[in-house]
Amino acid sequence: MKTQGVKLIDRATHSCQLDWLVLSARECPDEVTERRIVLSYFRVPHEPWAPERAFVQPVVIRRSRRRVLFCQQSGLKM
Repeated sequence: MKTQGVKLIDRATHSCQLDWLVLSARECPDEVTERRIVLSYFRVPHEPWAPERAFVQPVVIRRSRRRVLFCQQSGLKM
């Protein structure tokens, strides 16, 4: 099973992407561990800025009994 990657959301213009990471619930048991993983693997969120209007959204975390999914969207505002 692939546990991390990048998915291009807008393939035509390559202006939006989704970075993701999946861990087992044993590796990420609490919020402190979640914060450490977010700070280690993902970028700092920010609003669109600069001439290209680049943005990074906050990390979204979804849990099931077995796995934890971390997702962060980034790209360029057109």
